[in-house]
This record gives sequence, C-alpha cells and structure tokens, in this order.
Amino acid sequence: MVTKLENNSEYLQYISKAMINKFSEWSESNVSYLIEPNNNFQISFVKDEYNIEFIKDKGLLEFKLYFKNEPIRLGYFHYNEILQKIPEQDKKWRFSICTELIDYYMSFIEKYFIRIS
Repeated sequence: MVTKLENNSEYLQYISKAMINKFSEWSESNVSYLIEPNNNFQISFVKDEYNIEFIKDKGLLEFKLYFKNEPIRLGYFHYNEILQKIPEQDKKWRFSICTELIDYYMSFIEKYFIRIS
C-alpha cells in the first residue's frame, strides 16, 4: 500500500521537510502551486551550481537534476528500481505521487551525490 497525502500543500511540506532533513545545505529556490493548472506543482532547491526540481504533473511526480542550468541525463536506470523499492506502484504509473516515491527520490539523490563526490 502506498501513502497518499490529502493535497499539494501537504506534499510540498513533505518534500521541503525531507530536503531539510537530508540536505540541509540546499536552499529552496522556487515553489509554485496556486496558479498551476490541473492541480500541478513545482518546487526547486539549489546548492552551488546544482538545481533540483520536483514536478507534479497530472498526478505524477518526477524530479529533474541540473548542473550549471544544464539537465543531467539520468536515463531510465532508476525507473525499474522504483518498482523494486515501491512494489505497490503500478508499472504503467510508477511515478504516481505518494510519500514512498518522494522518499525514493531522496535516497536516489543522496546516492547520486555520494557517487560523484
């Protein structure tokens, strides 16, 4: 079973709190949800020349990572890992927003930066 929160505000708080707890040196740089169509939102964080965006679009949550404003191509290697870490996610909708997906992204980001350092 996956954990769904009630609204975008709760998801934004969850993401923000997770970033503060795991990556306190990152600062929130942008948040947008009141004017977004289709109940979407975006929240961004920045540290040095890196930028991370969490984007909810049509019920799906993805994250994007940038270095010097250029996207870092993460490829598809983590997509199947989502199903291993969150077996309740539907294969067709593995990016369906839930707290477990946010936790997965936090873990993925942590591993990414450990690997490149």
